[in-house]
Amino acid sequence: MCIKYLFFVPVLLLIGACASEPLPVKETVKIEYVENEIPPVDDFNYDTLKGMYIGDFGGSEIRIILNYVSGKNVIGYNIHKGLQRNINGKLRRNGDSIVMSLPEPGDHKFDGVFELTFLGLDKNPRANWVSNSGKIPAKNFNLKKLEAPKDKKEGINISNFTEYFGYVYDTLGNYTFEPDGLCIYEYYPKTDEKNRVEQLKEIKGNWSLVDQTVTIDWQKNTLFPPEKMVFQIMKDEYEEYMLKGKDRSLFYYYY
Repeated sequence: MCIKYLFFVPVLLLIGACASEPLPVKETVKIEYVENEIPPVDDFNYDTLKGMYIGDFGGSEIRIILNYVSGKNVIGYNIHKGLQRNINGKLRRNGDSIVMSLPEPGDHKFDGVFELTFLGLDKNPRANWVSNSGKIPAKNFNLKKLEAPKDKKEGINISNFTEYFGYVYDTLGNYTFEPDGLCIYEYYPKTDEKNRVEQLKEIKGNWSLVDQTVTIDWQKNTLFPPEKMVFQIMKDEYEEYMLKGKDRSLFYYYY
């Protein structure tokens, strides 16, 4: 009986010691609810930036045409001296300004990257261009958006010029004036009487209109060494519009 008593005493002491220790206090977890931030609604109408922009690019006219503009992406093309290059880039907003970075494809020696900056609601952006090769000087210039005049009775202007002179001719060949500023001259070179070589060739350029003066900047070629032509819009003896130049006249082509 005495042995059993001694066996239970340590057990009771151990239980009593455990019961005397304080239980750990659990920390209170505070859960804070954070509302999701709702980004501000971008209600800017990016479609208003689409269109044609004209500027002086190192002494000759350049046209930049933006066909698609969203809050992130821009797609279009440019024409300079008859060379047409696609541009496909990104758009970002910085305060009240909009900046477009528009690289050309990169597979031509004259390719580079345009950057257009619109300030506020101004539709005439500042622009710069940097060549990919780094061998061509950078260009800084201003662009003006081409918009049709509100007065439809203004006569011939840059918006309706191609309605009068879309397709004209001289004694050597035919000129096609496109609305986006491209000008194409098609002609047959002098025939080789021996081999009978007759192959239609073309030269591309840009046309511009200031008041009643039309200027064509051609790509480098052998037919028009000065690479620049200037014409005045006039009427002939039959009151038909024509383009009068220094050494040639262009007439509307009647089908």
